[in-house]
Amino acid sequence: MSKKKKFDLTALVHHDYLKDGESIHFVSDPSKTGKVTKQPNGEYKLKVGAETMTVHQAAQLFLGQEAPDHASRWLRNAGGRTLYQMWQQDIGEEVAA
Repeated sequence: MSKKKKFDLTALVHHDYLKDGESIHFVSDPSKTGKVTKQPNGEYKLKVGAETMTVHQAAQLFLGQEAPDHASRWLRNAGGRTLYQMWQQDIGEEVAA
């Protein structure tokens, strides 16, 4: 049985799925965006307007309610890949290694 890996935006940046400063868009309204930003402690979060927040908080803000499934499914990069898809790919590559 495999250990369940927690979603980690910082890991997605460190594994080159995302870049510091990259824009992330809400899947159903691309005008709602955030930028991947490095925090003083080295972690990455999303900057939405003047606020810095987690992926969960950003999805909740954009949806106007609690996300019905994993928050990373509601945010995508400019290429159309959701953060959830990147996370699952990262897990798959880690298992294969």
